[in-house]
Amino acid sequence: MDLKLVHNELGNDWTEYERTLRDALKHPNQLLTLINNYIISNAGKQLRPALCILVAKLCGNVTNITYNCAAVCEIIHTATLLHDDVADNGNVRRGKPTVKAAFTPAASVLTGDYWLAQAMHLLIEKCNTDILSYFAQTIGELSEGEIIQMDKADKADTTMDDYYDIIARKTASLFIAAAKSGANSVNADAESISKVAQYAYHLGLAFQMKDDIFDYSPNLETGKIAGADLKERKITLPLLCAFANNPMAEKQIRELICEIENSPLTQTQISDKEKAIINKINEFVVENNGIEDSQKILENHVALAIEALEGFKDCYAKKTLIRFAEYVGTRKV
Repeated sequence: MDLKLVHNELGNDWTEYERTLRDALKHPNQLLTLINNYIISNAGKQLRPALCILVAKLCGNVTNITYNCAAVCEIIHTATLLHDDVADNGNVRRGKPTVKAAFTPAASVLTGDYWLAQAMHLLIEKCNTDILSYFAQTIGELSEGEIIQMDKADKADTTMDDYYDIIARKTASLFIAAAKSGANSVNADAESISKVAQYAYHLGLAFQMKDDIFDYSPNLETGKIAGADLKERKITLPLLCAFANNPMAEKQIRELICEIENSPLTQTQISDKEKAIINKINEFVVENNGIEDSQKILENHVALAIEALEGFKDCYAKKTLIRFAEYVGTRKV
């Protein structure tokens, strides 16, 4: 799926979203403007603002509030990445130097703070209290998900229930806010809002699951270093599926993970011992069908996302939302 084509298909709605985004981030300071332009020129998939606009089109006629909600989605998502790159010592994102690397770690943190503040301004000045509540809850859940994952990584004791809780918070929550705010922006009824929230929940889970599968797929050009999750002791879906298929080995593998120094992975920062442990765990996942079973679980969530759209009229927005779900299940990057 060509997401840029979808942006083009959205036409004036996408143009208005981009204008709203840029206007929200305007500032007289030269350095902040330089950093903002750097970020915007290296924008990623922008799935969340596209989701917001498409849901609005599915439920009614797009409004100025829709554009504000779409901009808030991208601003919050980008702010989390600016903070993550400092926490994870990330120097490359989407094939380009991160703000941390291109400028300074402090610049990345402070720009992330500024973007979050601008999101709050948009929500308070341009949106209703329900929409404000959606995003306020999401910002909390994004942080909670990362903290819970950090805590579980220290102990290497993540279970399947823990995993679902973590990814629902750190990934699916912003997809849900994008969908609910898009629907609310066109005065959709409660039933429609509930349906698109279910769609977004399953879409967000599937999106994160695919990212976690990529960590065990070193030949894919994802921009993610293979083994990065294991270097941080993150136990994700492929390994949990392998545990389910070979429970006798679970205790030994978890003990091996505890021998890894919990720190972000760079291309040069890993010992021979850690390489050997990560390679052994990768082999365990492959031998015990961890990747294949993860893909099946992911595809089930894609199917549930599509199922949630039943009852909505057939239209461009519905067809594109179905394509979104299918893309998440099959994407290569």
